[in-house]
Amino acid sequence: MDHVLTEHGLRLTYLRDPNVIDNLDQDQILDDLSDGTPDGDPLPWLPRYGLADYDHLVLVTDRTNGRYLAFLAANDGATAREDFLFLETAFVAAVARGQNLMRRMIALAMLRIGGMGPVPSVVVTCTHHPVCYRIMRDAARRFAGATIFPDPDCAAINFRTATLAQRIVREINPNYRLQASTGAILGTAERSCRPQLSTNPQIDSLFGQHQQPANRMLAVLDLRDRDEAAILDDARQIYRSR
Repeated sequence: MDHVLTEHGLRLTYLRDPNVIDNLDQDQILDDLSDGTPDGDPLPWLPRYGLADYDHLVLVTDRTNGRYLAFLAANDGATAREDFLFLETAFVAAVARGQNLMRRMIALAMLRIGGMGPVPSVVVTCTHHPVCYRIMRDAARRFAGATIFPDPDCAAINFRTATLAQRIVREINPNYRLQASTGAILGTAERSCRPQLSTNPQIDSLFGQHQQPANRMLAVLDLRDRDEAAILDDARQIYRSR
């Protein structure tokens, strides 16, 4: 189902049918998102993963020309105690940044999933980039009663959410090790790169000035104390907010 952001001239589309997703022009999506980037290839992993392999997909297109400007891909996950929504990958083209699209895409996915079944009460991602973590933390601040892990603003570890994070990491890969004090996951190297800074000193410090490329961070948005109606109400506000 499509949603239009009239003031921005954008169309957001949520998809979960693998047959429909499989019919997308993946090469065109990659070409559109790569255009205008310094190396022309911001998504080198995309050809290795078919979009139909994801459980949830949000696409953002320009209403006037249909050009792809952003996307979010996610999968369903579960521990022995709870389900979670795993944000696998996302990207916003440079021309579309500054419109809170990442936050809006997360909110739209939660709304659409909640419209067909249980709304996600745990949302997670693994990332090299402080910017991605900042987006997750900003989203958490807009959900009443949400807990973010790790939390650089809190001196003490929230053990309830930290143990949730441990369970999630074991489900993602039993060979991974989580540092509860920082949220860093050891043994996840895929490529060597220096993360883009978030412009927030606390977040950049959390990732560490000398963090190894093998380390990614597990960011967890914990909404387990909220009821579904409250989560959906907050998600609508996040989607609509500027």
